[in-house]
Amino acid sequence: MKLPAAFLFVAFAGSLLAQPQAKTAAWSEDDRREVMTALETTRQDLVALVRPLSEKQFFHRVEATGWSANDIVEHLGLIEEGYVREFWWALSQPPMPASYREAAAGNDQKMRDYATSPTKTEARGTNLPLNRYASKEVCVRIFNNARDLSVEFFTKNAKEDLRGFFIFRKDSSGKREVRDLHQQALLMLAHTIRHTNQLRRLLADPRFPQETR
Repeated sequence: MKLPAAFLFVAFAGSLLAQPQAKTAAWSEDDRREVMTALETTRQDLVALVRPLSEKQFFHRVEATGWSANDIVEHLGLIEEGYVREFWWALSQPPMPASYREAAAGNDQKMRDYATSPTKTEARGTNLPLNRYASKEVCVRIFNNARDLSVEFFTKNAKEDLRGFFIFRKDSSGKREVRDLHQQALLMLAHTIRHTNQLRRLLADPRFPQETR
């Protein structure tokens, strides 16, 4: 029996938030399964939400400075394209010091928690939605293409120790943060959940137009 996408999303979102801390010794089969399952369930839930929307609804903003469904899906596609490039870049780097594994240890839950973090973040630069696509079909297709590339990366590299390849960021204080590729995948998936929740709030807003095709 095929479970509804909404049920799968709720189940997966809960699993993201409840997973025990993964040790960073090696990328395990449980790690791989977590990422691969989430890539599909989070995609299904997002697409299920936008599928019934008309073009007018898809591009509607309830506030002049707020985001439309189009903005949300466009942003997610842009972000994911960037993540995929970063995944491949990290995989091409030479072996990193063992100290990087130690620095990344314990970050898994932090990445998952971003899905429901109350901390506001702001899209910027090339990640800003700019109405690049003229229709819902094109916007959703671009997101799906980016998600397919993520699936392809983790499928092709299933035998790699993705705990041994790293992404680097600076926090607000300027301190460098080290993440392994599994953790970066968890963050990308949490980001998808975060914006899917934003879309749910938009669709539930009493100012959002209710119509049929």
